[in-house]
Amino acid sequence: MAYDPSAFERRRRATGSAFTAQSAMNEYARMLAQTRGSRNLGDFERSVTQAIPQFGRTYGKRGLYGRGVKSGLFNRALGEFGAQTARQRGRLQEDITQEQRGFDLRGEQYLSDYDRLMADIREEEANAIRSMAESLLNLQ
Repeated sequence: MAYDPSAFERRRRATGSAFTAQSAMNEYARMLAQTRGSRNLGDFERSVTQAIPQFGRTYGKRGLYGRGVKSGLFNRALGEFGAQTARQRGRLQEDITQEQRGFDLRGEQYLSDYDRLMADIREEEANAIRSMAESLLNLQ
C-alpha cells in the first residue's frame, strides 16, 4: 500500500470549492435580501409621505386642523400616527437586521464545516503517513 498524496489533495480542493460555492450563494442571497428589505423600507417611507397630506385634510374638513386651530384631538391623532409610523419603521428595520444575522450565521456555519472537514482530511493524511511508516519499520 503506497501513500498517495493526490487523493488527499483532490479532497482538499473539492472541500474548498464546495465552501467557496456555498459562501458565494449565501452572500448573493444576503445581497438580494438586503435589496428587498431596502425596497420595502423605501415603499413604506413613500406611503407615509403620501399619507401625511391626506391625514391633515381629513381633520381639516372637520374643522380640527388649519390656521389658527389648535385641536387636541388632531394633536393626539398626529402623535399616534407618528408613533405607529415609528413602530412600523422599526419593525421593518429589525426584520432586515435579523435576516442579515441569519446570513451571517449561515456563513459562520459554512466556515466551521470547512475547517472541520479540512482538519479531518489532515488527520486522515497523517494517519495514512503514520501507517505507511509503521509498515516500513515492520519490514526491516
